[in-house]
Amino acid sequence: ADASQGGVGLFYFVGGTPEAPTLDAATGSKPCPRIEVTAAMVRAAQAGLSTVTGAGRIDAVAIGSPHLSLEEVESLSELLAERKAAVPIYACTGRHVLRQLDATDRRKPLERQNVVFVIDTCVVVTPILPTGGGTLMTNSGKFAHYAPGNTGYGVVYGSLADCVESAVAGRTIISEARW
Repeated sequence: ADASQGGVGLFYFVGGTPEAPTLDAATGSKPCPRIEVTAAMVRAAQAGLSTVTGAGRIDAVAIGSPHLSLEEVESLSELLAERKAAVPIYACTGRHVLRQLDATDRRKPLERQNVVFVIDTCVVVTPILPTGGGTLMTNSGKFAHYAPGNTGYGVVYGSLADCVESAVAGRTIISEARW
């Protein structure tokens, strides 16, 4: 999302980026400022990434920018449990993840729950969403930035859990409990 809205071409995620297994490795042992993230900061970021406000109807959910990993698809499955989404959940992922889902028979149950797999592309660069606009919920800063201009959809930004709960309900559900 940083690259979508600013001059950040690359950043290190300590413990996630291979070149940054530790903070010292990522910073070269130079001191760096510590920023404590507050609930107010999270609320402001969520509002800044949303173009639609209030708890209204949604038309779709789009997740996976960057593409969902197998672990993220498993999280989606766990959050959905046995429920079916009232609106489509467009899950953007790579063909390698889809092959793994097919090999373990996990794809079809998700599709029956209204998960639409979008392979090797995403909904903001390929015309996948129904035309005419509406409201799209996402957990992706990139989708939130590009969707209004590229798709005509207004955006509500939330966590993956918020996206799943909203897809099941067919309306915006944002939980601040974990903030």
